[in-house]
Amino acid sequence: MLKLTAARLARESFSQLARVPAGRQSRDRSRADVPVGGRAVVMAMAAAMDGFGTEGLDFPTETSLEQWKLEHVARDIYRRSVASARIREEEDPTEECVACEGGWEASVAVLHRETHVAYLTKSLRHLSAGHVVLDASRCWLCYWIVHALALLGEPLGDDAARDVVEFLSLCQHPDGGFGGGPGQMPHLAPTYAAVACLAEIATLEAVECVDRAKCVAFLARCKDTSTGGYRMHEGGETDTRGCYTALAVARLLGVGSDAELRDGVGAFVAKCQTHEGGVAGEPGAEAHGGYTYCGLAAAVMCDSAHLMDLPELTHWLAHRQGAVEGGFNGRTNKLVDGCYSFWQGGAFPVLELASGAVLRAMGGAEGGAEGGADRRAGATRERRRGAGNEGGEGNEGGEAIASDASSNAACALFPAAQLATQPTRKTNTAGSNVFATPSFSSRALQGWLLLCCQLPNGGLQDKPGKGRDHYHTCYCLSGLSVAQHWGGDGLVGPATNLLERTDPLVNVTEARLAEWTRLVAQLPKI
Repeated sequence: MLKLTAARLARESFSQLARVPAGRQSRDRSRADVPVGGRAVVMAMAAAMDGFGTEGLDFPTETSLEQWKLEHVARDIYRRSVASARIREEEDPTEECVACEGGWEASVAVLHRETHVAYLTKSLRHLSAGHVVLDASRCWLCYWIVHALALLGEPLGDDAARDVVEFLSLCQHPDGGFGGGPGQMPHLAPTYAAVACLAEIATLEAVECVDRAKCVAFLARCKDTSTGGYRMHEGGETDTRGCYTALAVARLLGVGSDAELRDGVGAFVAKCQTHEGGVAGEPGAEAHGGYTYCGLAAAVMCDSAHLMDLPELTHWLAHRQGAVEGGFNGRTNKLVDGCYSFWQGGAFPVLELASGAVLRAMGGAEGGAEGGADRRAGATRERRRGAGNEGGEGNEGGEAIASDASSNAACALFPAAQLATQPTRKTNTAGSNVFATPSFSSRALQGWLLLCCQLPNGGLQDKPGKGRDHYHTCYCLSGLSVAQHWGGDGLVGPATNLLERTDPLVNVTEARLAEWTRLVAQLPKI
């Protein structure tokens, strides 16, 4: 049984980076060799950061400087947001957005739902000339836009739905699978994107668009029998992306239990797990957030999660959450990125599914997946009614309650320790209390996405200053849905922030997935 505490999930200390042992200078450069101007910049940043992360850093690197800059930007955004809310409250304490149960959060941590919908809806009909570089990602563009609209609860409309289905049919290859665009070779990545997009539409027309028999045959042709993994296309590279996309498509097409498709996948993924605990694209490569999600989800879908070191995986995932920013990065010593809100944040509910399967195999779990789903649905309803305050409030004195100091690390300044939560026991899908405390700060993640990643004119971005795009809009919203529904820390902001619930394994909204599954079940067996 996995028992994870905030103490085990403490952030990596920046004081360990570039440390020079006492009494010894670098053979390449001494401290005196650092340009005065460079030292002044570092010291100024250190002062701005209250000294965070500067202990023992004799020679700041470009990476560490970029990290400090981003932390400073995030802190400034959070401080200004709290200050703005306080000013508004002082000016008008009866103002609805301030006086409501959400408190300060409701006035600043607001999802700009209408502008996001406008941005996405326009993109369905018109894309700028710059999108020509994404000609091989046209199925992906359909998925990113349609899924994001589904998360926002925005109906696609019959005409738009038919147009999307018709376009995706043009991307389907005569021999099975989908290419990135019309006339392009079949590839597992756009095949997943096309099928997941059709699942979000979930009409009979969308279901009948897929030639299921030929698509399954394409999946079989991509199987690498020598490794147990999947090639991204016939004759292409074998990696964990192929494992995930193939099994996710099989699951959506109702053939997820096919033994031939699942055979060897778990063993291949286990070989891709690194010494860090994360998962690489292939054995011997570096652990990466996207590959970790894909590998873990693939292992769960083929009932092979027991082959992985789940405690180490969880430890690695938890360390990817920024101590100041609240978002996730994809690799060690990299900057946080909005898209990893799903690739890393979404891995936690998948990890719960994995640990639940292991417990059931050991005979230690009570109840089943259905019971766990019912409990989660009940918790969602409670959050809707309570405007998101359950389990996420500070104590009466304004001090956050946490199991230890490190549990507050990821949400230290969003704002002034108010994002920390009381340790809670979470019930996984197997019905067993696996996690003693939240394994990541979902409130800090929500704060990062709402205040640092979304743009008032619509769309979401990688990080402040990067600019919006459909990819980050889709996965930032997917991560926000995960944080709201699976985090266990309560909803940040007003009740109107609540997104539709996404399925963590295939990243299709649960309501549309249920309808799609019903329609697929009515079709003849392949």
